[in-house]
This record gives sequence, structure tokens and C-alpha cells, in this order.
Amino acid sequence: MRLNVLFATLLAIALTVLTAASVRSEDQTPPDPVPMYPENYTVLFEDEHVRVLDFRLRKGDTEVFHRHPPNVAVFLGDFKIRFKLPDGTTALRDAHTGDVAYSNKPVIHSPENIGDTDAHGILIELKQHPAAVNP
Repeated sequence: MRLNVLFATLLAIALTVLTAASVRSEDQTPPDPVPMYPENYTVLFEDEHVRVLDFRLRKGDTEVFHRHPPNVAVFLGDFKIRFKLPDGTTALRDAHTGDVAYSNKPVIHSPENIGDTDAHGILIELKQHPAAVNP
């Protein structure tokens, strides 16, 4: 009888841990940075297809991990940002005024402005790919 109670208790604990782990992994989708950093992101335009952001990151500032959908970025100044990526690696962006970058996949990163100037640019986030149109 005591063995049945012990087994039932261990089973209940295991199910609780598994359920908590499942919920936690679902809740770990990186957040949208706009509401997190209203001083860094201004929504200039938004519809069902795109969201256009004016972004800034002051020198020395860091943002926590967040996500962007596929996007096009236009850089309005010279700056240097180091991005931490989810797999533990880093990437460096040495941007110059007028540079343009394109990402055809969602981006998850934590940026840190390691340069001598504030970062500034326009980020055009693509919400969905338009259907092909035949003439």
C-alpha cells in the first residue's frame, strides 16, 4: 500500500514538472521590443503587411533578447553593434550611413551598442509575403 502511495506521489510530481516545463517553453517566445523599449522604437507606419520602425540604441546601451520578423533595415548613421544570438554566438554589425540590410528570416537577438555613436535607422518589418500577382 505504501508503495502505491509513493508511486502515485512520484507520478504526480513528474507530471507537474513536465507540465511546468511545457508551459515555460511555450512562454519563452522572445518579446516584441517596441513595448519593451518605447524610448528606442517609434512606429512610423503599420498595416497588415508591414510595420515601419524608427530605431535608436544609444552608445553603451543593451537590449534583452527580442524578436523581429523578416525585415529590411536602412541605417541613418555610422554605428557598431554586437548581437548576442540564442545559440551563444555573437555577430558584429559595423553600419554606415546609407547601408541597407535584409533578413529573410525572423531574427532573435540581444543588441549592445559597442561603438562611439548612437545607432539610428529605419526597420521595415515584413508581416507576410504578398501573393504573386500575374499581369
